[in-house]
Amino acid sequence: MEYIDVYNAYKELEENLLQKKEAIIKKDLEELNKLDENLKVLVEKINRFDLKNSPNDFTDKQKEELRQLGEKIKVVQENNEILIKHSLGVINGLLSGILNIAQSEMNSYNSKGLSCSDDESLDISSITEEA
Repeated sequence: MEYIDVYNAYKELEENLLQKKEAIIKKDLEELNKLDENLKVLVEKINRFDLKNSPNDFTDKQKEELRQLGEKIKVVQENNEILIKHSLGVINGLLSGILNIAQSEMNSYNSKGLSCSDDESLDISSITEEA
């Protein structure tokens, strides 16, 4: 395993994560899907390096460069996770609003499907119907 191969793989991973951040911000689902597929390939490639268990002849400077690149990748990934969580929160809020509107519309009709006026209450309890 050569240093340049490892470095290039990590650099490509960093670039892919930066592109993913932009795709999240732009809400480009097609691009996100493409980048996620590319990420899977990159992770498999990096896993094959097995840096901990295989002997390597990297200099201290090269090891430090890889460590710094790993830190950059970690920060970008954490930012992407924050963006995704925020996006999911926004989506959940929108869906809750839509469901609340649908529920209020549903409550404005009686059991026969007829529109109820505001002062007319809906009796949907089976106990009320039997009484």
